[in-house]
Amino acid sequence: MNEKATSLIDIFNLFTPKPLTFKQRAFYQKTASVRDGSSYEFHDYLFKHIKESNTHSRLLVIGHGGCGKSTELQMLISKLSYDDIPSINVEARDDLDLYNFTYIDLFILIVERMVQYASDKKLKINKKILLAFQTALSTKTTQEYWDKDFMIGIDAEISASATVFFLKAIAKITSSLKMASGLKEELRQEIKPRIYDIIEALNALIEHLNEQVSHPIVIIIDGLEKCRQECVRKLFVEDIASISAINAHLVIACPIAVYRSADAAGLSSYFISPVVIPMIRTHNQDGSNYQDGIDVIRELILKRADISFFEEGVLEETIVKSGGSLRDTCYILSNSAFEAHMRGSYSIDMDTLKYTLQKYVSEVFLRIHDIYIATSQISILIIVV
Repeated sequence: MNEKATSLIDIFNLFTPKPLTFKQRAFYQKTASVRDGSSYEFHDYLFKHIKESNTHSRLLVIGHGGCGKSTELQMLISKLSYDDIPSINVEARDDLDLYNFTYIDLFILIVERMVQYASDKKLKINKKILLAFQTALSTKTTQEYWDKDFMIGIDAEISASATVFFLKAIAKITSSLKMASGLKEELRQEIKPRIYDIIEALNALIEHLNEQVSHPIVIIIDGLEKCRQECVRKLFVEDIASISAINAHLVIACPIAVYRSADAAGLSSYFISPVVIPMIRTHNQDGSNYQDGIDVIRELILKRADISFFEEGVLEETIVKSGGSLRDTCYILSNSAFEAHMRGSYSIDMDTLKYTLQKYVSEVFLRIHDIYIATSQISILIIVV
């Protein structure tokens, strides 16, 4: 949906917490001025850094869950596309096993996306590169994935034909790594000794494709904060050297808890200063409301829904209680709209909002483990006070 809401059900769907899509870019609201006082947005910084750099940029995007990182990355992707800069995008929630993935899974996925991009754009791929991938990825487990037609296409030097059969094979590998729980560990162990051959072939492919496009390829990885923390920790601590060996612009959203952990101190050796996206400021240090921040979030909301859907005071109360978290703001509005609909109303009143807030607080407490309660009380108190 990319049109303004005309009903409570539209609000329920439009404010479901998720990043804006390319079609919804008209809903984008500039917020940097009420985050850290910047005169430009975070995706503009990332875009300029990539476009103007004469080396491979290594950019970490840091921020608390719900601050708007994914939307900024979606805006970056849109900006890159508009400027005809090629990008390969990985969304962890959709593309990886959130509870059980490794850097090997990520590498194979990037290879698949890179070859798919070349196929979609009708770019040439050197057959030696495809053969290098096929050799590195032909294991006891995957041997049956490689169709004889792949070798026929290679032998006949029919690049497009070989690429199609290559993509069929590697899609089976990425699917096995994501879905086949009994098979994936065996497959990883078979591929692991060959990972440097895969990196070498991947870099050769990137260099080959960069010669055919107007700007070096950008790889964007998002959604890792939704994955099991131990998987993400290993990626950024134990395997970051392998990830950083990719000779392309890298933009990776790193969970703030991982970045701030003691064993992730070595990240600074591989990445420049992180791009930190603070929460939108809605309160002053003395606890009073910061009106500029509240007004910006209000404007963001009213780009999607008319003021007539909110009775007096509802928007301000929602924004203040959400404490600057766009994810929480959207969650509360979406659920308030559905609750109002269930009550037979055509707008959200204060009683409906308070009911939704109480339900949200209960859900948060149910999700929080005992060891996290102390560190989470501040954000929860913002909602309940």
